[in-house]
Amino acid sequence: MNRIIILNEELESQMRMYLSLCDRYRVEIAEDEANLMRMIRRKNPKLVFIDADYSGFNGNGKTVFKTIQKIKKKYKDLKVVAIMQSNDRKMLEKVHEVGGDGVLLRPIHEDEVLESVDRILPSLKSVFS
Repeated sequence: MNRIIILNEELESQMRMYLSLCDRYRVEIAEDEANLMRMIRRKNPKLVFIDADYSGFNGNGKTVFKTIQKIKKKYKDLKVVAIMQSNDRKMLEKVHEVGGDGVLLRPIHEDEVLESVDRILPSLKSVFS
């Protein structure tokens, strides 16, 4: 079964995402950025969702953009989707500039999560649909 990792501080949306994906994928929850990077290295996921508002990005110059760049530099085939609050065009463009594969906007709806995964990982859709 294909693996998806979620780093999302907002518990409600994290659970919505988990519940919408767990029937079709092996879903894991990362506790923080360091845990996310270890999980990526050890578990070989196909997709990662990263909360752009994660509090760990507030210090030391860390941002969701730098994390996406770091992931894409080491794992070129891994798909990365940013979870964002607003549809700010500059933020959306920046996600794509740094190599992000998509954006999921809050509030999170289960059907949007599945649509996002199916759009980004179309080869997996045919296997599980």
